[in-house]
Amino acid sequence: MTYALEIKNLKKSFGNLEVIRGLSLTAKKGEVLCIIGSSGSGKSTLLRCVNLLDIPDSGEVYVNGELLKMKKDKKGKSIPAEQKQVDRIRSKLGMVFQSFNLWSHMTVL
Repeated sequence: MTYALEIKNLKKSFGNLEVIRGLSLTAKKGEVLCIIGSSGSGKSTLLRCVNLLDIPDSGEVYVNGELLKMKKDKKGKSIPAEQKQVDRIRSKLGMVFQSFNLWSHMTVL
């Protein structure tokens, strides 16, 4: 079965702080998921890892069956393997920010 979203063993840390530890989940097309947790528990980090606004340390993310391809840079840090793939995947995902201030230095005018 191809899932709309499939995450396998996702891990993300900021320095020594492990925010996401081995998270796996699947979501079928049309399925509604709810991510609940206290402030700082990794909810936003999870969403940011799915669209590569934050880069997971390890694990696999599939969007509509397509694996988000990663590679290691010279320092051994994970980075997207293909920017074209990132752009294509992001064009199919949406994310609404709670405070709507993604770019606080910009206005609509």
